Amino acid sequence: MKIINSEFTVITIGIFFVVLGFVIRYKINKRRFTRKGLGGLQHFKNYEQAWLVTLIERILMVLSFIIIITGLIFSLAVVIF
Repeated sequence: MKIINSEFTVITIGIFFVVLGFVIRYKINKRRFTRKGLGGLQHFKNYEQAWLVTLIERILMVLSFIIIITGLIFSLAVVIF
């Protein structure tokens, strides 16, 4: 199978998206881990901060999942088609 320049670009973008998605997930999970106290619960200064941070983390986790799936589709589309 001969890879032309456009296919190589699509594969590269796909791999970049997959890596980017995993980096986002890693950063969020690391922040959650470092925020935990001795009892295993996350500690926030107030309710508003807890609500906002949790909401943003959930949105970013969904976006990272979409980015990973998109990257896999890009990478596999070149192989399949």
